[in-house]
Amino acid sequence: MKVVRTIVMFLLVPVIYVFFTLKSLGRTKKYRGRPEPGLWYELRPEGLVNSRGKPSPFFFRKGGGDNLMIYFCGGGVSWSEESAGRPMSILRMMLSITSYYAPVAYRFVRTLFNGILSQKPENPFADWNMVFIPYVTGDFHLGNNDFKYRGGRRTLHHVGENNTRIIMEECKKLFPGAAKLLICGESAGAFGAAGNAPLVARYYPDAKVTVYSDASQLVSPVWQKAAREVWRVNGMLLAKIEEDGKECAAEGVSGNAAEGVSGNAAENIDESEDLYFKLVEYSACELGGRVVFLRSNTIRDVVLIEFGSTLQGGPHKATPEATKFFTDSLAATEKRLADSGLPYYAFITAHNENPKTGLTQHTMCHDEKSFHISGDAGISLSGWLSDAVNCKYVSIRDY
Repeated sequence: MKVVRTIVMFLLVPVIYVFFTLKSLGRTKKYRGRPEPGLWYELRPEGLVNSRGKPSPFFFRKGGGDNLMIYFCGGGVSWSEESAGRPMSILRMMLSITSYYAPVAYRFVRTLFNGILSQKPENPFADWNMVFIPYVTGDFHLGNNDFKYRGGRRTLHHVGENNTRIIMEECKKLFPGAAKLLICGESAGAFGAAGNAPLVARYYPDAKVTVYSDASQLVSPVWQKAAREVWRVNGMLLAKIEEDGKECAAEGVSGNAAEGVSGNAAENIDESEDLYFKLVEYSACELGGRVVFLRSNTIRDVVLIEFGSTLQGGPHKATPEATKFFTDSLAATEKRLADSGLPYYAFITAHNENPKTGLTQHTMCHDEKSFHISGDAGISLSGWLSDAVNCKYVSIRDY
């Protein structure tokens, strides 16, 4: 009996914690046509679905001006039949069972409404209009495919790009104009922001566009096949992902932000495997001189190292080999962007480094402490980002 009680308590305590955490969040309001500034609202437009084909929401908040942030949420990725069969769930997370993507918009997604999304006075974006796009399709928000797996018996709806288009139609009704447009996201959403920038910016042709990606470093040979066969990204993006060695600098802009980047790291890493770089190239080609790209990363991101190891055919662990590959590939991508002539600026830091493992945290922009704490250069991520949307650019690299 004592063993049974121990097991029950082991399972029950996390459930109780999650329940009261979610309860404390309260509810987002249902939109009824006239949003009140400062409140988060939930909308479920027709056609917006999650990975299971079920109706799914997005969230928005009216600010006090005409600046607009489009935020792409993160939550893993599926790139094959095997990964499609391992969606994240509360139980799997509690039991530390390896899983790869968020299949639905869980209620705890609202715990992410901090940092860059918060209304605290220290947040320079507190007064912006905001649209929050949950990540429910496992495709970096880029897909247009009903992907069959397990012998065709199951379907994963990789429809991230189509969902984005539906949300932007609603967004244009909510916010008809935008002086400044910040397209951003973390983790999987960081790739979504970089890849969907042309689609989003099309709705605001007069806005100056800033694209900001937080934690977007995953180099792998799987991306071309995933983009072509699993997600079925749009034709122009696919052509860029499958392209070898060609560059497209945004006309009328220059990328002078990568001074000091070493040219010796990871020279053997194939450009065709560098998905973030390909997405930036694609969006730069489409948007021309309207856009500036920003990225933040920690230098040994534990989550990206684990995913990177799996994508390279290794275990889902931050092994020494996977860690070295990540740091080398991060330096290689930075140099590639430096040499491209694209308008790109970086905030690379060792923030919150684990003193035992040397690994660093995953994502910073929606974490209150990480977003506002000043690094060795004397500037916080929030300050750096605020300067950038006001056309004051600098790169900070702590490696």
